[in-house]
Amino acid sequence: MNTPYRAAIRLLCRCACLLSALAVAAECAAADGYTLDGLIAEMQHANPQLEQARQAVTAARLQVPQAGALPAPQFSLTEQANTGGPFDFNRDSGFYAYPTLTQPFLWPGKRRLAADVARAQADVAAHQYEALRVQLTGALKTAYYQLMDLRDQLHFMDEDVQRLEQIKQVTQSRYANNAAAFVDYLNAQVSASSLENDRYGLEKQLQQQVEAIDNLLGRDSQQALAIADTHESPKLPAAPLADLIALAQKSNPAIAGGESQVEAADKSVALARKQFWPDFAVSAGAYTDPTLVRLDRSRFYSLGLSVDLPTWGLRKEQAALDQARAQYDGARAGQVSNRQQVDLAVANAYHVLETAIRQVGFTRDRLLPQAQMAFRLALEGYANNGGTAFSDLLTAQTGLRDTELALIRAENDGVLAYVGLTEAIGKDPE
Repeated sequence: MNTPYRAAIRLLCRCACLLSALAVAAECAAADGYTLDGLIAEMQHANPQLEQARQAVTAARLQVPQAGALPAPQFSLTEQANTGGPFDFNRDSGFYAYPTLTQPFLWPGKRRLAADVARAQADVAAHQYEALRVQLTGALKTAYYQLMDLRDQLHFMDEDVQRLEQIKQVTQSRYANNAAAFVDYLNAQVSASSLENDRYGLEKQLQQQVEAIDNLLGRDSQQALAIADTHESPKLPAAPLADLIALAQKSNPAIAGGESQVEAADKSVALARKQFWPDFAVSAGAYTDPTLVRLDRSRFYSLGLSVDLPTWGLRKEQAALDQARAQYDGARAGQVSNRQQVDLAVANAYHVLETAIRQVGFTRDRLLPQAQMAFRLALEGYANNGGTAFSDLLTAQTGLRDTELALIRAENDGVLAYVGLTEAIGKDPE
């Protein structure tokens, strides 16, 4: 298929993707607020960093036809008085013009290699855009799930406030029956006030996360943003770690960009070898009437060939070739480093995800039931004067609260680890 047709098809596909993204964003920004998919679609459409990267890709691709184009032709016109001196402009003095048209040519293969280098560099820019998109999507997901984590903490804080209210009622009842000291009620009141103070901190963090999401969407940080609640449980991908690493080696945009960088450097080496060969130019001219109208008065025509030779000793060309080779070796070393870094990032994210899932299971299945039972028994024992001290009741209440928060954080750590794993691979492994 011809290049113009491919470009037209790519443009139509991009327009379709953009319209689809806008439709998803509009659908997701319903009364309940943006879902995560809606936020991602909005970010890909409106984020100024992504727009800048898209324009950089467009500019890089427009460099390809420039690099592969023929050098511009040159036209010169010289007029000369053949008799009477240089300032004798009489018609009888033999005043003639020398129009000349020159077309430079590069040594065969130079234009093709220059276009190949520009094309590979455009591919690098395209992969950099994709890497930025993956990075910003990961940042958006991180901010989104941290927001959900803070909302879950506020929810469990409300339940903790209810438990403290139970304790206050029990202490007040016992104090009224002379079965407890008034200080127990005051301590319960202090714990409730301290919890309310913690709530202010959580609400501030929640607002900061909303502002961060607004920024990623390319909006003003103080613009109102409704986000729908959701809950994600951490899970391991079905594929083993070795397969995930192999997938990342094929999908990660940093690796793909490194391959394009190596290709560009390799083409640059081949182009540098071509610089040892001379370029040339073909020229055609005439010796004619100065008005350039009466060609029948032309005295003669000329056809010339000029050659641009390499520098003396080829020192400049050799240095350029050595430079291109060094850049090629550097690009290859950078690609090896890219693969190693991606390998390590995938492994680290996978192990963090494994640990978080184990912590979630242990906290949910063992620690939380024990903490709930300890609080229930302590509350019943204190209320029924069963020998439970008030300090033990507060300890049980604090332990239950800490266990609930640990469960929330472990789940959030697992979800964020999955986000990191997706970012390291370059796409969702599922």
